[in-house]
Amino acid sequence: MQQIKDRLGKRMSESQDELLAKRQKANDPYEFQENTFVEYGSVFDGDESDVLDEISNGYYPNFFWIELSLFANVFLSGFDGTVTASTYTTIGDEFKATNTASWITTSYLITSTAFQPLYGSFSDILGRRSCLIGATSFFIFGCIGCSFSSNIIMLDVMRALTGVGGGGLVTLATIVNSDIIAPEQRGNWQAFQNLLLGFGGICGASFGGVIAETFGWRWCFLLQAPIGFTGVIIGYFFIQNPPRKESFDDDGHKKSMDKIDFQGSITLVLALSLQLLVLSVGGSQLAWSDIRLIGLFVLSCLFMLIFAIIEIKTKALPIIPPVLLHDPFGFIILGVGIMVGIASYAYLFILPLLFRIVLGDNISQAGLRLTIPSLFTPVGGLIAGYFMSKGANTLFKLVSCGALLMFLGNFLALKIDEGENPWVLGLYLVPANIGQGIIFPSSLFSFIYIFDKDKQAIATSTAYLFRSIGSVWGVAGSSTIIRHVLKIVVSNSLSHVPGLSKKDIAGVVEKVSQDISSIETLEPEIAFWVNKGYATAIREAQAFSTLCCFICLSLCGLKVLLKIKSRSSYD
Repeated sequence: MQQIKDRLGKRMSESQDELLAKRQKANDPYEFQENTFVEYGSVFDGDESDVLDEISNGYYPNFFWIELSLFANVFLSGFDGTVTASTYTTIGDEFKATNTASWITTSYLITSTAFQPLYGSFSDILGRRSCLIGATSFFIFGCIGCSFSSNIIMLDVMRALTGVGGGGLVTLATIVNSDIIAPEQRGNWQAFQNLLLGFGGICGASFGGVIAETFGWRWCFLLQAPIGFTGVIIGYFFIQNPPRKESFDDDGHKKSMDKIDFQGSITLVLALSLQLLVLSVGGSQLAWSDIRLIGLFVLSCLFMLIFAIIEIKTKALPIIPPVLLHDPFGFIILGVGIMVGIASYAYLFILPLLFRIVLGDNISQAGLRLTIPSLFTPVGGLIAGYFMSKGANTLFKLVSCGALLMFLGNFLALKIDEGENPWVLGLYLVPANIGQGIIFPSSLFSFIYIFDKDKQAIATSTAYLFRSIGSVWGVAGSSTIIRHVLKIVVSNSLSHVPGLSKKDIAGVVEKVSQDISSIETLEPEIAFWVNKGYATAIREAQAFSTLCCFICLSLCGLKVLLKIKSRSSYD
């Protein structure tokens, strides 16, 4: 076997052009790249010439087990996203903190956003297997911590820990598959990855509410641990790190760690956390004109500026390499990614509240209604995968198509009201998620394939980063709109109810903001106006997500109008 590794090492030293020529000559569907066999292969019996022939002919050792480990994580990522969306109102009610329940999602998104791009650098320096096991372990321990949380603060902290690992689940799956699967085959495998991501979302949406109502919401987090452990065990045995070309002593370890942009990550976390703090307390605990709130906003902008300076001057591998932002087409695609992140997460955050307040659903019914949009996200992914396999020239067309469908779906969601025909209501929920399923992979690979192979791992992380920043803003923005509009509308409406003082009105607003279920305990007339206020606030938040979809569609139109061309390494 040592002879095999020696011969493989010799082959890996050949130039990239020679390897590419060999692959094209053999019409090999899996590109033989540097470190491929050593990093992902494993020892198995057989004649060494047979082993080399199998590798040359496109056979990939333990490919099934590698994909099983990766896709277990992809499933968890989808499940966690929708199970949180379907249960956050129940969790908020239990802790009397519905007005801050958005932090259950945003605390996860902040850390996943900050660590997501680091996984590209981590995986290049420390190896794919180590990063995969580390990310999944953080995710598992975070989920277990969530299930044992005794208050909303502890839950938010555990969600942040979960996000540290969650940021690497899909990112590492995409990076590893980019390593071992040739570009012309990536569309099909990406479609399957999207299918599993969507299936996880379907399971989270369908069963999250039922699990929470039957066994308690804590089991929604605890049940994710066994799947994660399975992925870790499989990954440990079948995803192998490459042997180092030189000894890796303490100095070597320090030099490698110095290449990781910890400063950029920390400043990004601080900037986003301060932004969310401003959005959380603004208009409720503090007036928007309060000097303390303005100071926090200025401080968040300062940290964003420091983050940009660090990315330009750092000697480490930057989270966002400035070289990736020089291409005009890439700049537009990243803008699309931000808008898609805002719109998709705002849409997902709003729907359970819409079902519960406007349609009168309980938690199980609201969760089951999320099955329909979750089901059609992988359908969009399959559509994207099919057309992506036809060539890179279809990518931007898919981005534009996805943006159009998202805009249409968000617009139709504005028409959802009490007494709506169930079939019509279900139809309204379809376009937005088909659009998401199409635009997520197509925008990702539109950006990735701008760059050469050696930059595609960090390009993957950068694309996910921009989308994740958008998702943080989407949840925080929609939550802020709902809370702010609710306070104004309910206060104005209740001011006309006889016998209610300003203090009484403020108490009602505070009560229903913290616990939605408390609406049922109010007098009928007061409950009527509170429900009307919530409905108005939800519509305003829906208009916000629809506007973001329109901006996304406008960016696609801007690319066509200005005749901006893209350069794809896939071509």
